[in-house]
Amino acid sequence: MSTFRDLWTGETIGSALSKACDRYGNREAMVFENESLTYEQLNKMSGLVARGLLSMGLQRGDMLAVWMAGYAEWAYVYYAAARIGVVMVPVNTRYKSFELEFVLNKSQARMLIFRDEATGSKNYVDTLTGPAPELGECLPGQLACERLPHLRHVICVGDRRIPGCSSFSDLLTAGASFPQEALIQAEAAVRPEDDALIQFTSGTTAFPKGAVLYQNAMLRGAYYNNYCLGATEGVRFFSPQPFYHVGGSLQVMLGPVVNGCTIIVQNYFDPGKALRLMEEHRCVVTMGHQPHWIEYLNHPDLKMRKLVLERADVFAPSDVRKRIHEEMGIGFLNSPYGMTETHLGGCSCRFDDPKEKWMTTVGKVMPGVELAIRDPETDELLPAGEAGEACFRGWAVMKGYHDDPARTAEVIGADGWLRTGDLATIDRDGYVCLVGRIKDMIRVGGENVAVADVEEFLRLHGKVKEVVVVGAPEPRLGEVCVAFIEVKPGEEAEEEEFIEYCKKGLASFKVPRRVTFVDEWPMSGTGKIQKFVLKESVGEIGVSKGN
Repeated sequence: MSTFRDLWTGETIGSALSKACDRYGNREAMVFENESLTYEQLNKMSGLVARGLLSMGLQRGDMLAVWMAGYAEWAYVYYAAARIGVVMVPVNTRYKSFELEFVLNKSQARMLIFRDEATGSKNYVDTLTGPAPELGECLPGQLACERLPHLRHVICVGDRRIPGCSSFSDLLTAGASFPQEALIQAEAAVRPEDDALIQFTSGTTAFPKGAVLYQNAMLRGAYYNNYCLGATEGVRFFSPQPFYHVGGSLQVMLGPVVNGCTIIVQNYFDPGKALRLMEEHRCVVTMGHQPHWIEYLNHPDLKMRKLVLERADVFAPSDVRKRIHEEMGIGFLNSPYGMTETHLGGCSCRFDDPKEKWMTTVGKVMPGVELAIRDPETDELLPAGEAGEACFRGWAVMKGYHDDPARTAEVIGADGWLRTGDLATIDRDGYVCLVGRIKDMIRVGGENVAVADVEEFLRLHGKVKEVVVVGAPEPRLGEVCVAFIEVKPGEEAEEEEFIEYCKKGLASFKVPRRVTFVDEWPMSGTGKIQKFVLKESVGEIGVSKGN
């Protein structure tokens, strides 16, 4: 990737927005379901919101939590906070009261901005008043809450007046009367290395961690990922990613500013509506996790839509990518390798790479990032072709986990190398291939079983829509495989059918000893299935007679 030019030395998110506004002006930057934003509108409105935040006492380094789906107000607040050095804390919209309380306290957020809406079984006001019953008895900006001791100000986006909350209109009104000179001074104090985001991990582990991300690395991570995908100037890019996921908060939210693409956003993912939006806006580029693609591939509207998709970021195994390529006709499927902890920096193929590379690897290392493949036990560097733990160093590495030095030290060494927990190989051409997770292995009677192997084999069965395999304790073998399966609509199946199917195609120690059928998956906010929830639901399997 030597053709890349470094465009971001010395830049902040605010300076990048200003330059993009000068360059693109009245062109569409982002299209939300409730509002379409040009670059000039984004610049003007984020400046007004920034002045409002300053008027309410927020300063550089303060924490601001945002808890809402993909609406235009998200973009206003995001860029407003970055411009004045306030640190954003995206909050998962699926959180219940306990989880919301945890994130607000862990981040020490002084202000919360949320949207007043009820969707499905979710009611934001009810969820918030669980840990903050004092809200209904206080004046706006004067919250004193026993369970949320850091939180002082709550702002509600919506038409209703919620007791104890300022409205978003109040924020804008306060900003309009706050001096422009104060905003200019606040912007001038922000530095490229300043904290900008505390991004909590997706929740596939039981205790979310808040990765501290900084301004300049966020710009780089968004730029390199979008450039490799071909989401560049004039390209329309559909995203189902929520903004509390790093794909949404970096690649999507910053894409228009760093790459000049136009982002089409869906507030809550709905596969039928997503297909319609991609057709209506003639989107050339999209992205999504495995559940998004499974829904598209099984949706009755897919064959009716006249999609013009040419390129996509696909976070799914090879068998799913093959189906997407063949059934949706998308010519370039990229599976970039980055993490919340690396600002999405890491590895990527490019849209001009040969098919055999982007179908089988996660690409080459991005500029300014070092990759090492190490023995996970001895830390010894391994040669090309040998599997070991992928470790990164360079601009991409997060500053650490917020207020958690012990967990930070577990993953970032004194030499600056970040341990990913992923097993990978690198070939002689420099392309990286992921083998699996170090902790996503099941050890059956002394044999290591990569769960991806069993899952991919089960997906080949004609009745399987989705599958997850986890390990379950077993007295003799230590662990055995257990499969959770969602069958395709209209299909019926029995547990023994899938077990016999696996016996015919897999080594005996890989065969699931139990199959549980599911209609609804426990999902994280990023669209990933929460394997730890499934694993916790499995009791000990009886003594096995064979292996």
